[in-house]
Amino acid sequence: MGRRWRDWRGDFVSTRGLSFRAVYRGEIPPELGSETALLAYLGMSPAELKKIWWYRGRMYRTFEISKGKGKTRIISAPDQRLKFVQRKIADLLGAVYKRRNPVHGFVNDRSVKTNALSHIKSKFVLNLDIEKFFPSITETRVRGVLRALDVDSRVAEVVARICCNNGQLPQGAPSSPVLSNMICFRMDRELLEIAKDSHSIYTRYADDITFSSYQPLSSLFDGALPPPGPVAPNLLAPKLRRAFETNSFTINPAKAHYADRHSRRTVTGLKINEALNVDRNFVRNIRAALYAVEKGGEATADAIFKKKYGGTASIADHLQGKLAWLGNIKGRSDPIFRSIAERFNHCFPKRAIKLEPTKVEIRDRSVWIVEHGDSQGSAFFLKDVGLVTAAHCVEGVDEAEVYHPTKPSNKFKVTIAKRCDPRDPRDLAILDHNIQANEYYQLDRSNRVVGAGDEVTAVGYPSYGPGDKINIRFGTVSSLPIKSAVQKIEVTQTLAPGMSGGPIIDSDHAVVGVIHKGGPEESRNFAIHIKVLNEWINEPK
Repeated sequence: MGRRWRDWRGDFVSTRGLSFRAVYRGEIPPELGSETALLAYLGMSPAELKKIWWYRGRMYRTFEISKGKGKTRIISAPDQRLKFVQRKIADLLGAVYKRRNPVHGFVNDRSVKTNALSHIKSKFVLNLDIEKFFPSITETRVRGVLRALDVDSRVAEVVARICCNNGQLPQGAPSSPVLSNMICFRMDRELLEIAKDSHSIYTRYADDITFSSYQPLSSLFDGALPPPGPVAPNLLAPKLRRAFETNSFTINPAKAHYADRHSRRTVTGLKINEALNVDRNFVRNIRAALYAVEKGGEATADAIFKKKYGGTASIADHLQGKLAWLGNIKGRSDPIFRSIAERFNHCFPKRAIKLEPTKVEIRDRSVWIVEHGDSQGSAFFLKDVGLVTAAHCVEGVDEAEVYHPTKPSNKFKVTIAKRCDPRDPRDLAILDHNIQANEYYQLDRSNRVVGAGDEVTAVGYPSYGPGDKINIRFGTVSSLPIKSAVQKIEVTQTLAPGMSGGPIIDSDHAVVGVIHKGGPEESRNFAIHIKVLNEWINEPK
């Protein structure tokens, strides 16, 4: 049995099974030890507390924001002073709250993106949503969770009073996120146990809850698996429904959705079928807004935008925010992002988005996959040379396909521009292609004199499968042997099958060699030295 106490209405509140000792880190901060200590921390007088206590409703501005598809969300924003006080309370509780691993909302270093990435390779996804999430968290529950942490009863009452309005957590107060996570602590534990029993992954981002697995999520349903699409909550397994009900939450019937390997799988609005991506309508809407600016001018497009959606933000602010999100999800080196950003820069030159890529972005977008038949290797774009790979990756064929794993369905035909004979130990090839320049970046050739002990990185796609990302292997140069009159670079990292044709790069991300052979069946791992490539490209075909 947990402890029980009477709340302000005289009702009993129980902590049975709550295990709130695990919610916080260490001891309760002294600022929560007494009302005097709390008010001193907040810089608040008893008179100001009394004013908030009785008149807090007047300190909020309530308005609606669009959620898309004609739906709105009600926001209750506190005034500047109350917001400052709530933010200080949030900081205090943030030091107390101990996040469970599945929680991605309202915590440091977590986001919608990390939430979706947790499910990126899953083939079966169940999405659930808590109906009226913040309004479901009452002032009584807030006071109860603080009391369960051994916070002084008067302090718990004061914190709940300052952080709630109309008897519930207001969506728009800076203290609501951390308090909602604290309230959900027990539910997170129960849902995590259900996920473990069903061999699935569980995450929660605020009111968005996701289960996913490589296998059908049969144990999460009461009876046979439903077809892909909307799911009635009463079809869920009793233990799953009970986890919500016993924690005083209700599943939103309009947002319960099941997806299998043959349907589109999304997590918190992001597609996870092949790689993390935004919905196509998101990109389409950005392009449509840019077209309106290009066709009618900024002033006309801005007027239409505000008339349609309301608010005070300009169309330029709106598009800049959308592009920031697109770049965060797809990567700023992504060709779709770059093409849209170029249009934005043309429309709003004073707000131009810097498109210069980082070295890591250049590296990741320079290295591609080359395939023909059952054979797979790596290739990379080299400045002033072209698309380079190992000759044995395209041996015996006149053409092959190349693609980047961020868009595996977008394959390009390539032909052999120049290739070493199978008996030639240099094992080099250059491929002709018609890939648009905004689809890739190019690596530079290194001007360094590489030596034993130098740190180098091998980049490629060993045994590539859908969903795999670029493989980065760090190591050092172990020797510089000459084999069959060819200068090679021996490295300490294992160069697995499929990495052949990829680059060996130095600390400046410049190419020092082309991966030749290695792996578990080889006693040593070799790359062809960049100077061999430099000499070879100047030879006649």
